[in-house]
Amino acid sequence: MSKHFQRKDRPLARLNRSRLEKLVSNPSGSLDLLTTCGKATQKQFLKDVFRVMDYLVSEMCFVTQKVGVATEHGFLLRTWGNAQEALDLPEWRLKQIREWILDREWVTSVQPRERRTGRDGREQWRGLASIKRVTMKYFKFVGLLNELEEAREAARKTIKKMSNRVNVAVRYLLTPITLLAKFRHRRKQANEAKANQPASEQSNDYNKYAPINSDHGDALLAEFDRFCPG
Repeated sequence: MSKHFQRKDRPLARLNRSRLEKLVSNPSGSLDLLTTCGKATQKQFLKDVFRVMDYLVSEMCFVTQKVGVATEHGFLLRTWGNAQEALDLPEWRLKQIREWILDREWVTSVQPRERRTGRDGREQWRGLASIKRVTMKYFKFVGLLNELEEAREAARKTIKKMSNRVNVAVRYLLTPITLLAKFRHRRKQANEAKANQPASEQSNDYNKYAPINSDHGDALLAEFDRFCPG
């Protein structure tokens, strides 16, 4: 019986893992791995860092470089908690590693917020799942820029096939589920506000709140669901 294929078995993920294994054997050979004092970073710490980067690349969408997986309901983001659980790391260690890789700009982590009206009638803000991207700077560091482009071309074909199969536009497959829910909520609020207006005061400005499966979309939506990274 053949071994079940996993996302970590994709060629780019395997190449990344191989490069990291070589780097950890000689960390002093890379300036990016030195401390601010010019000393080699503690080896065990680097091993844990590379385990995290292996996880992030293995769970990355090769089209957008976002960490997660496309589903017919939208893009399911992987959280830092997912990484901690998968790698069995203490919370304090993951926090150290997160700060270290963000400082080197290997990963970006943007946390959108949404505004909701609470039960007391007051407006409240809450953070959504952070959108993590593995950067071009990281792939330059491991020497896999060309391989990333090749993987992206293959991934584009795969996501287009998925789009046709589930009859959902590519842009929505690649938009985080939490953001899609946010936009639907905003659309609902806009429609309710429009319904409560006198007919003479209604306008066509509500195109900006077009249904989530339309071709119009929202400016904020477009920022996060781009087919290719900027």
